[in-house]
Amino acid sequence: MNYITKLFQRQDVKLFIGYVIFAGFATLVDLGLLYSLTEFFHVWYFYSAIFAYFAGMVINYSLNKYLNFRNKSKQIISQFGLFAIVALIGLGLNQLILYSLVEFAKLWYMFAKFIAIFIVMLWSFYGHKKLTFGIFK
Repeated sequence: MNYITKLFQRQDVKLFIGYVIFAGFATLVDLGLLYSLTEFFHVWYFYSAIFAYFAGMVINYSLNKYLNFRNKSKQIISQFGLFAIVALIGLGLNQLILYSLVEFAKLWYMFAKFIAIFIVMLWSFYGHKKLTFGIFK
C-alpha cells in the first residue's frame, strides 16, 4: 500500500475529523487566552501564545485520549509525557510561524496564529496518532 493511500484510510479520516473537533475546542481556549492575556493584561503576544498553547494542550490530550482515540492505557504519566514532547515540537513550530508572520510579514498576531494552527495541526495529529496513542494502547 503506498503512502498516499495509507494517509486516506477510512479510520484515519474518522480519527482526523474527531481530532479536528476536539482540538478545535482546545484551540478556542488557546485563542481566548492568547487574546485576553495580550489585549487585557498587556503580555507580549509571544509569551501569551506559550501559556495559551499549554492550556490548550492539556484539554486536547484529555479530549482526544478518552473521546477520540478511546485510549485505555493506564500509563497516563508516560503517555502524557510523550504527548507533551509531540506538543512541544508543535509549540516550537507554532512560535516560529507566529513570530515570522508577525515580525517579518507584519500580520496581526491573531491572524498569524490561525495560520500557525492549521500548519501545526497536521503535525500534531500524525504525531499523536503514531506516537502518543500508538505506543500506549
